[in-house]
Amino acid sequence: MRRITTAFEIILSATLLILGIFMLYEGSLNKSTSEAAILIGGAVFFTLSVMTLASAVKSILWHRRMLRHSMSNRNLDSAASEHHRG
Repeated sequence: MRRITTAFEIILSATLLILGIFMLYEGSLNKSTSEAAILIGGAVFFTLSVMTLASAVKSILWHRRMLRHSMSNRNLDSAASEHHRG
């Protein structure tokens, strides 16, 4: 279940990043009265995408560390049980 959530976070982050960069680009080119609103919206989307991407990467790294930790404990447990048998 967590892998699906992490994949969703990465897709959402990429979408927000593209939208934020596009809005920042359009806001910098636009000479209308809504230029400030477009720039602020672009900055908000860009910030949200960076925060979501950082959360997803942190989650992936945490899961990899926990998986590695559980595998090393499993290997230690099997080695200890073989040692006690012999």
